[in-house]
Amino acid sequence: MEVRHLRYFAAVASELHFARAAERLNIAAPTLSQQIKWLESYLGVTLFTRSTKRKVELTFAGQQFQKRAISLIESFEQAERFAREAARGEIGNIRLAYVLSAVTAGDIKRVLELARKASPNILVDIRKMESMPQIRALSAGNIDIGVVRAMDSYPDGIEAFDLPAQRFCLAVHRDHPLAKQKTITAAMLEKQQFVAYELDAEVGYWRNIQAVLPPGTIPKIVQRAPDAISLLTLVSANVGISVVPESLKHVAAASVLIRPIAGRPKYSKNSVVFRTAEPSPVVRAVVKQIRTAFA
Repeated sequence: MEVRHLRYFAAVASELHFARAAERLNIAAPTLSQQIKWLESYLGVTLFTRSTKRKVELTFAGQQFQKRAISLIESFEQAERFAREAARGEIGNIRLAYVLSAVTAGDIKRVLELARKASPNILVDIRKMESMPQIRALSAGNIDIGVVRAMDSYPDGIEAFDLPAQRFCLAVHRDHPLAKQKTITAAMLEKQQFVAYELDAEVGYWRNIQAVLPPGTIPKIVQRAPDAISLLTLVSANVGISVVPESLKHVAAASVLIRPIAGRPKYSKNSVVFRTAEPSPVVRAVVKQIRTAFA
């Protein structure tokens, strides 16, 4: 039994007339009658009683079969529609990971808006994840798009493009001596104690500190943290100071001051990462939308 048999049956069950049903289906009435006889033989039941040569009525079995047949036809048509929409990148799921500074800068909000604009019927699953775990998850197929701290290079099979830059600032406890300074210069940071990311999460962070210190200075790292919130927590406990993107001021504790550093501004960048040979049309469509919007 094929879907066409269900459609033939549904048309006759609706019209209760072979000629009208055949016209609706755009086939000959004798052909339709033969197909219904085949269906009855296949099922081993009588679906219609023929009151005249062309007019028919549904049997009890036919009435019950009609309910199921219509439901199956609707399910099949829905499956057809979903398949075509998925191929066009209009439906599907996307797993998006991000670093915290992408949220505080408003980039993730914008990415989600763009994703829904590109494909209104998609579902975006979001999760916070540090940069290197994102790269591994992307390579393993566990996420589809990532927003990471910009790197100098990426593994084979992964591409990236940059999002708008954020200015580097100093995160310092309000009781720290530097908090009392009207202007904070690079020279003032040379002998300070810093808190930094753990090595596995440190992509781009060493560059953060080096960008604001005098050339050749090796920063003194007194403690490491696994993520930005933990880093700011250490600063809030006055364990040390840190260099962070300016947007983290939106999530810093009241005891943490985010201060500009004198001199030519230095900037932090986040990047969108994705697989070069991405198989999902919906992921490709969303990446294209994001790239175009941030170009």
